[in-house]
Amino acid sequence: MFRFIFRLVRIVFVAFLGAALAAKFFLESHAGEETQEIDLVNIFGGQQLVSSASPFFGGKITNAFGGTVLDLRKATPAPTGIYLDVLVAFGGLELVIPYGWRVVFDGTVFAGGFDDSTEPTTDSDAPLLRIGGLVTFGGVRATTRSSVEAVA
Repeated sequence: MFRFIFRLVRIVFVAFLGAALAAKFFLESHAGEETQEIDLVNIFGGQQLVSSASPFFGGKITNAFGGTVLDLRKATPAPTGIYLDVLVAFGGLELVIPYGWRVVFDGTVFAGGFDDSTEPTTDSDAPLLRIGGLVTFGGVRATTRSSVEAVA
């Protein structure tokens, strides 16, 4: 039974790796400093984006086998809040937000994790960042200080 499960996991991993390779060549990222609704694609690499969009609505982030840092401290949130639809697989996503924002994670996690490292706020009028989507074999972290700054 163990051999069967191991083979199945190996087949799924190889299939996912092949799909990620194909996606690397066919998917394009549409995200810049002033983009109000991003479509950020990062596969087999590292990427850092500092948004200064006004207003910023959110968008989609696809991150597979890589690391992405999205810094929203210069962005102005849309009046309706920000919604990010994420797909993180075998990689990591770090969301850097200003102090005082609220973070809500509504996504699905499978063999991965979500870490809200921000200070909780009780202000119901504080800007809201909602995160949905799928995190598998990877992680999403919301923080007020970038790990890139901590190293530099």
